[in-house]
Amino acid sequence: MANTAQLATHVATVVLNLAVALAVGAAAASITLSRSDAPWAARQCSRLRFVCLAGLAAAMCASAWRLLFDAAAMAEVPVAQAGAAAWLMLTATHLGMAWTIGIGALALSLAAAGPGATQRRWPAPFILAALAVFLYTRSMVSHAASEGDFSAAMLADWLHLAMISLWLGEVVVAGAWVLTAPFGARGDDSSAAARYIASLSASATFALAAIVATGVFSAWHNLGSVSALTGNPYGAMLLIKVSLVGVAVLMGGYNRVFVMPSLLDNLSRNHQAAAAAQVRRFTVILRLESAVLLGVLILAAFVSATSPPGAA
Repeated sequence: MANTAQLATHVATVVLNLAVALAVGAAAASITLSRSDAPWAARQCSRLRFVCLAGLAAAMCASAWRLLFDAAAMAEVPVAQAGAAAWLMLTATHLGMAWTIGIGALALSLAAAGPGATQRRWPAPFILAALAVFLYTRSMVSHAASEGDFSAAMLADWLHLAMISLWLGEVVVAGAWVLTAPFGARGDDSSAAARYIASLSASATFALAAIVATGVFSAWHNLGSVSALTGNPYGAMLLIKVSLVGVAVLMGGYNRVFVMPSLLDNLSRNHQAAAAAQVRRFTVILRLESAVLLGVLILAAFVSATSPPGAA
């Protein structure tokens, strides 16, 4: 029973992290696309609003799911009887405070992207800010919070989580939605697509640099030495996670170095046939990269639930 509850908590964590990443990626992409008046960009903004809404709704459900399983584990009762324990956790624990702030941020995001928003220019910057608050509450209940809610370790963990969400979200959104839509024959559509692809590459590069910097800091803070990477589950999972990130970096680097330059050139010249073939190649690699990053996300759920070596 305990193993089943633990597995369900891990699944909820993966669903939660993926849903938030989708919402982050959709909002970030919409900010870039909304700067263009091209019809293609307007259609993508409308599609991304619904992707963001779906991600936010799934995140709220997964967050509630996690709360119930955490409460059941705390009270050592079945999930069906965990209502009273969940209320006690909400009103009397640090985890409950963090959960309440986080679910409030998700609810505000959902309301902002809801029926009152316009199809084209929905408040993506506000949603990103609210999701940043939510991600901070996730760090508040992680190993990084052992030194307080505003320590360097906490800030590094929060930035690491935020940048992973941005990287994964933007790659999935681009490969599954934005770049699957035909650009059309208009020159401004091609220009908007070129700006979006260049922005996607720049954003992923920035996110990767932040992920490496914060990951090295957090790993050193939690492990204390290189030797601690071996001989324990935490170090082993961390090594696998880093290896998967390396594979994703190689895929992204291939797209940036070998595919993107000629793709952007053909888009700038409005060479539709050549650009379409290269977009398909670019998108296939994005989807493979998404699959690898999903593996990173799954491992991250297990790493966050595993105590670092030496932690009492």
